[in-house]
Amino acid sequence: MNKDTLGPLAVVIVGVAAFATILAFAEQPVACPCDSSSNPWYPCLNNPCPLMVGFTLDSYHFNTPTNLTLNIRSNGGLTVALIAYYVRDASGAQYANSNWSGPTIPPAASTSINILIDGTAFTFQRGNSYTVSIVTSRNYEYSFTITE
Repeated sequence: MNKDTLGPLAVVIVGVAAFATILAFAEQPVACPCDSSSNPWYPCLNNPCPLMVGFTLDSYHFNTPTNLTLNIRSNGGLTVALIAYYVRDASGAQYANSNWSGPTIPPAASTSINILIDGTAFTFQRGNSYTVSIVTSRNYEYSFTITE
């Protein structure tokens, strides 16, 4: 190859590489879809995925045939308010409290929740299983199965 063509060829190669790099990083997405892997050529600037909220049932105690206390622990990264609960027995009868002002639980906190049912559809009976579902202000529902 001629020495006179190496200089201009190098300039062209460097120019093309610089243009490709600018083009690649100029089109960075503002956010990536939840649960997607980020392309290293197009890194995410903001992650739209919410910090998940979850609960662990630490313990429970039946106080009366219509009163139950749940001790739950938040294992998510967000503060969340509890807004409704549903209790269902094994035969499918259900008590709903869809207008409940439950506690607001910070991340990694433990709290006691008093669950009251009216006793019309059923009452808590020894030896029976129940499913308690709790709804959060973020529209997540968590269910626990417990036995009297």
